[in-house]
Amino acid sequence: MKISKYFSWVNSKLNVWSFWHLLGGLFLSKVFMWCGFQGMDVIMLVLFMALLWEAIEWKFENYKPYGSLRAWAEDSFLDIFIATACAWWMVL
Repeated sequence: MKISKYFSWVNSKLNVWSFWHLLGGLFLSKVFMWCGFQGMDVIMLVLFMALLWEAIEWKFENYKPYGSLRAWAEDSFLDIFIATACAWWMVL
């Protein structure tokens, strides 16, 4: 079941992996805050980890599972945005 079923405005861009990026953003934010990082440092670390994850996905999968380069770019952007937005929310 796709999460996008409940969010028509995202035009089917949210998927199960978006949920894991959301959890990853929340989890990493909390871990970085426990380690003593604050504010913008936490957000930048989560952003770096999300970018690193997408780079690893590109290295091993390329864009083929997504069907097109554009679909891969949209999915990657949304995953990075979700993780970073969660980090921003956690440090507020």
